Amino acid sequence: MKTTLFGVVAALALATLPAAHADDTSVQIKGGVSRLHLLEGDFAAYRNAYQLTNGQVLTFSQRMTRYYAQLDDGQRVEIFPVALDKFVTASGTRFEFRDADNVGVANFARLPLAKAIGETIVVAHR
Repeated sequence: MKTTLFGVVAALALATLPAAHADDTSVQIKGGVSRLHLLEGDFAAYRNAYQLTNGQVLTFSQRMTRYYAQLDDGQRVEIFPVALDKFVTASGTRFEFRDADNVGVANFARLPLAKAIGETIVVAHR
């Protein structure tokens, strides 16, 4: 008798659980930026210093399988490849190389020592 009563109570409790969350239509997506593994020479054309339109210098470097961007004499920031010509930092700065001589930078203000505010986009040339 106790087992049957407990089973009925448990079934009723579980039946009301989805109803309590029926109004919640949000979707949670877990995970970070999808990262791409580059071959050894894929980044070689981009390792250089680029003159930004605001007068600052942006330098790209590589150490083993890690890639970095550095603004003027500031700290190096690790960048992660998301495509062969697109990279992103953990803070959301995005780099898109149009060719080996030109790079566009979105969310530039998120880089250390950036002379910008807000969601600034800048272009750099070699």
